Amino acid sequence: MTGRSLDFEAAKASLNGNRTSNQDRCLCLHSADTVLLALADGLGGHPRGDAAAQLLIDVCETVFRHSGKPLFDPEHFMLQCIGRAHESILRFGKRQAPPIAPRTTAVLAIVQHGTAHWTHVGDSRLYLIRDGEILTQTSDHTMVRFVRQRSDAASRPRSSLTRCLGGSIRPPTTTCGSPTVLQPGDILMLCSDGLWGQVSTQTLVQAFGDDSNALQASLDELLDQAASAPNSDNVTAAVLRWRAPSTAPADQAALLEPKTDPRLEEAIEHLQNLLQNTD
Repeated sequence: MTGRSLDFEAAKASLNGNRTSNQDRCLCLHSADTVLLALADGLGGHPRGDAAAQLLIDVCETVFRHSGKPLFDPEHFMLQCIGRAHESILRFGKRQAPPIAPRTTAVLAIVQHGTAHWTHVGDSRLYLIRDGEILTQTSDHTMVRFVRQRSDAASRPRSSLTRCLGGSIRPPTTTCGSPTVLQPGDILMLCSDGLWGQVSTQTLVQAFGDDSNALQASLDELLDQAASAPNSDNVTAAVLRWRAPSTAPADQAALLEPKTDPRLEEAIEHLQNLLQNTD
């Protein structure tokens, strides 16, 4: 899928890899003011990871379509999506006979006013690539432990997720990135571990190095490479290339300042007046 609006180009793709089914899901939506990217990787070690991943995508799409744009608070929007999706996954699991505990990772990004906002849970990643280098990337919510395959074999590292949607009553603690003003040519990529675990960082960066290439074609080539690796996992990514001019420095500070709700300010002012009158 590609789209051109708001001076951006977007693409998404998902492959089974060396798996009989695909438990990854991704989404790219946009209005006249706002772009939403979302990606989920259902946990294969638990039942119906595909359903958990799809529920996240469904919630994101529903909340986005029913929200006013531009979003008043992108971070709050993303946290709302994570919380609602977690509850939906729990309800879905309880309705099964017998009850199950589907789980999924999540990574979301919002772009509006030329600024990128993102949040994630688990080991699905977001990369921000600028001028042929990774400017920033999310840190996986994983714990590395060492396991011994055989009595005579050396211990091998294996990572396990410490956070995900579903599986526990409490919603997961979600990590939010710092809002970042985008520059022309910036690449924002959300991907599952089936991609970043199979190709090198250099390969990821070089895949989108030529602005003259269609973004979808570059993404398809990258995913084909990852999916062709032996024992490859599901491979999924959603990518955005920003094309708009840079925001003037004077405007950047205003864009990154925490926003306040005028209704809340009025309520606080009213309360202060009441207190003063009481005195």
